[in-house]
This record gives sequence, C-alpha cells and structure tokens, in this order.
Amino acid sequence: MDNKEEKLDETKEKEVEDLKNEDVDATDAPQEEAAEATADAEASKPKDPKKDTKKAKKDEIAKLKEEIEKLKNDNLKLREDYLRGLADMENTKRRLNEDVLKQKKYASQGLVESLVTPVDMLDKVASMETESPELQNFLVGFKMISKQLIDILEADGLKEIDAKGKPFDANFHHAIEKEHVDGVEPNVVLEVKQAGYMYKDRLLRPAMVKVSE
Repeated sequence: MDNKEEKLDETKEKEVEDLKNEDVDATDAPQEEAAEATADAEASKPKDPKKDTKKAKKDEIAKLKEEIEKLKNDNLKLREDYLRGLADMENTKRRLNEDVLKQKKYASQGLVESLVTPVDMLDKVASMETESPELQNFLVGFKMISKQLIDILEADGLKEIDAKGKPFDANFHHAIEKEHVDGVEPNVVLEVKQAGYMYKDRLLRPAMVKVSE
C-alpha cells in the first residue's frame, strides 16, 4: 500500500515539474521571437547612402596616404642608392687616375734601376789613376760617357743620396763597417763605400756606409 502511494506521489511530482518546464519554454519563446523580429526590422531598414559614401571616401583617402608614404620611402631609398653608386664611381675614377699618374711617374724606374750599377762601375773605372798617357785618354772618354749617362738618369729623376758626414739613417743607409773616431759622435757616416740613389721620392738603392761608434 505504501509503495503504491509513493509511486503516485512521484508521478504527481513529475507532472508538476513538466508543467513548470512548459511554463518556462512558453515564457522564453515570445522573447526570442521578439529579438528576431527586432533584428529583421533593423536589417530591413534602408541604409543611408551618405554614410556609405563618407566611409568609402575615408577608406580611399587612407589608402592613398598609405601609397604616398610607400612611394616616399621608395624614392628615398632610390636616391640613397643613386648617391652611393655615384660616390663609388667617383672613388673608382679617382683611384684609376691616381694609378695612371703613378704609372706615368714611375714608368722608367725599372730601366733606371737596371742602369745604376753599370754606370756606377763605369764611373769608378773612369776615376782610376794611371801614369799611362794612352790609358788616361781612354779614362777621359769613359769619364765623359759616365757623366752623360748620369746626367740623363738624373734628368729622369735619379738622385744620389748625400750620406757622408750625416747622421746614420736606416731608411737610406746600410752600415757595413763601424769605427771609433775621436771627436766624432756615434752613428755618423764616416765614409760612403757605395753610393745610394733615390728615384724621385722612392728609395732605389741604400748607400753602403762606414759608421762611427
């Protein structure tokens, strides 16, 4: 008997719950329908053409400004590249001109350098002392030839290094002997063993010298 009553109570409670749910659904349905109707009404309203045109113009202006800024940046980069290329070209041109001038300036250096030693030896031979008249005549001829050759080389830029009595300079002198001399300060060139030469502003051959110590 009690079980039947309990089942009956459960059935009634379930029916009451179902009725509540139906009431809730019935309450929500009109609200949803009203929201949909409002949205449809808004969508069906005619759009303002002035607002659309104004927005389109703003978008177009923004796009044009963006393109102008990009063109400015591109133009600036092209100008920088042009100036850089122009500077590189000028530097290359300047270096080429300097190389050409240098080649012209020192064009004869190899020939002059190859002639220095033979002319030097010829000058030493021409400066020999002898009592033979015949040999003296030959030596006079050698001396004239040696002087002519030296004059030609000096006209092209050869210059003998003035070393005797000067302070020793390792840039232009090569010491092959040392000697102590009273009254003479150390590192002074006492004697030139072999003449040294400059070719224009370049060292062609250092002078071989005896130096005081």
